[in-house]
Amino acid sequence: MLPRQPYGNILMRLLSLEDELTPDWKETTILMKTVEELVYYCHECEPVGALLLSGEWGCGKTHLIEHELKDALADTSVVLQISLFGMTLPEEIHVTVRREWMAEYCKIKGIDKVTEKIGQGKEWLSKMDFLPEWIRGIAKTDASVFFPISKEMDGKEVILVFDDLERCRMSSVDVLGVINDYCENQHYHTIIVANQAKIKGQREITKITGEIQQVPAESDTRKSENNKAIIKVDIPVQPEQAELSYAEIKEKIIQRTVYYLPDYENIVHAVIATAKFQDAQYREFIISCEGGLLELFAPDRDDLKFENSQSDDKGQSRPTPPHNIRSLKCAIKDFYRLYSILQKNDFSDLDKWLYSFTSYVLAYKAGIARADDYGTLFSDRDVRKMYPAFQSNYTINGVKQWVLNGVWNENAITSEIEIIKKRNNAQSAPEIIKSNCIMDIDDAVIHEGFADFLRIAYDGNLTLDEYVLLIENSCWARFCKCDLPLPIDWKKVQTGIGLRIAEIKKAPPEGQLLFSTISETQRSNFTDEEWSAYELILKFALGDELIFYRNKKLYIDKIRELGLSAFMFIENKRYDVFDEEMATATAQAFSKENNAGKNQFISNFKNLWEFRIQSSDIRIEDSIKGFQLLKVHLKEVLAKAPRGKRDFSIVHTERFVSILNKLIDIYKEELSKREDSQDT
Repeated sequence: MLPRQPYGNILMRLLSLEDELTPDWKETTILMKTVEELVYYCHECEPVGALLLSGEWGCGKTHLIEHELKDALADTSVVLQISLFGMTLPEEIHVTVRREWMAEYCKIKGIDKVTEKIGQGKEWLSKMDFLPEWIRGIAKTDASVFFPISKEMDGKEVILVFDDLERCRMSSVDVLGVINDYCENQHYHTIIVANQAKIKGQREITKITGEIQQVPAESDTRKSENNKAIIKVDIPVQPEQAELSYAEIKEKIIQRTVYYLPDYENIVHAVIATAKFQDAQYREFIISCEGGLLELFAPDRDDLKFENSQSDDKGQSRPTPPHNIRSLKCAIKDFYRLYSILQKNDFSDLDKWLYSFTSYVLAYKAGIARADDYGTLFSDRDVRKMYPAFQSNYTINGVKQWVLNGVWNENAITSEIEIIKKRNNAQSAPEIIKSNCIMDIDDAVIHEGFADFLRIAYDGNLTLDEYVLLIENSCWARFCKCDLPLPIDWKKVQTGIGLRIAEIKKAPPEGQLLFSTISETQRSNFTDEEWSAYELILKFALGDELIFYRNKKLYIDKIRELGLSAFMFIENKRYDVFDEEMATATAQAFSKENNAGKNQFISNFKNLWEFRIQSSDIRIEDSIKGFQLLKVHLKEVLAKAPRGKRDFSIVHTERFVSILNKLIDIYKEELSKREDSQDT
């Protein structure tokens, strides 16, 4: 469990830091809990403006309104919540306010069921084609337009709460203008809920669309009316003609701003206490991790970081950890899938796996962890800066890809788990170096085992993932300005990678071959030598080469095992060659078939390889050699046939030879075409 930090006295901190607070913060000094501040505003006599409740996305602002504020005002007020999410027109806001007012009124009066039935009757009435149009028109009309709303309802004052201001599709200036009508003109107590950091504060420039007619020059002999062009352009108005900015309109409408300071200790506790879990054991595990989750969820709760960025010691802006309750809920739910696998494999430190996973989910939801073409190396660095609890040793690429892309690949994840088990069981210094991030290895271990580790790498005795780790560790050492015990000979590394690839080709494994990848966007962080070594790995593991080797092996294995029936497994595969090993296996399979099988075998073979000539991948010269060797094998069969006796087995074999001659001619013709195209 991560160590707990004391909350301290928020009130005393606010008082002591009053002179250090930003001007935006000074517009309201919060000396009460957030809900108490909201209640105080709602009880004010004719406030001069609206109250803005600002807080991060997902921090619980809406929940605060729906539960705590409504409960606190239950005896005196009716709270109407209006979500501005996705609204595009002012009338949408007005209609929604009326509907919410009517719905709450009907609920209080106990006639909500009646209105529901009336609504169903109107829907039925509007579909009766035989009725006059004006009757059906009335049925289609929103009933809210006929009923005025007021500031009071059943002896209680109506409080309007406008949520999701920053998610409205109207400009913030236009939205606030609509809200101001309720606040200033109709004198409603009005609360606006938003993440102020996400509201554009720039002056909104109005664009005027104009047309420019482009006329041909006098010297243009093609000049005619048809040559005239009309170009539409957007012309920005002058700054003095621009619309009011958000900051300017806010000063007029907002009486004061309240920054939501969530009680994270209670929130995290409530999230865990109320969550439904797949089994009791997992529930107990999550409960035991509550303190650690609180620390990574709100590591800066004492630092008064109300916005999404802060300044470091050099005055540079840097992001602060996001505090999204929804992301936390998702993380503890989703982690169960990984938890189950880790448990089966007897992993310890499951709490550290949870903290790293939750950190990554929070960072991804906030746009900090990003999906690149390949890899997450430097994305991980950004997550680690944001959440110190995130450790690369307690996460795997397959899980990160699940978070980033929504793809759960259990086979890949299981394979990575096996790699980690090997890493955890490493005893000698070279074994530790080849399986761990260099920043996590003790200096003494690095100095003791680096020379032996390099010899292992040069001899081709690392896995492809371990070679990628070597490349990354070299980059990290240079990035941190740390000297390695010995310089790395990258030509020897590439030789070692080639030896490893040659071994893999002898028996290509099933499933994914490479798990550790580097994003193309990070190319500039690596030297040319490092990147060349990486590309050698990438080309083989994730390119076509391995596919061709696997398909070649499949062809040979199936043709030997199944003969004619093999074609149903091999006909739709990609091949780059028909080589001599495939020729020998084909001849043996053909010889074992009966006459019916031989007849069909020839047709299937012809269709398979005649079609492959259309592929640019096919190695023509090597394939011609393969066809020629197959001819040799078949002619050997013909030579062994009894003289003077010609049966159908001989006829089929001769026809196969004839087919091979045609294939060879086709391939030679294609080879000639390719050579001619290269010459030109």
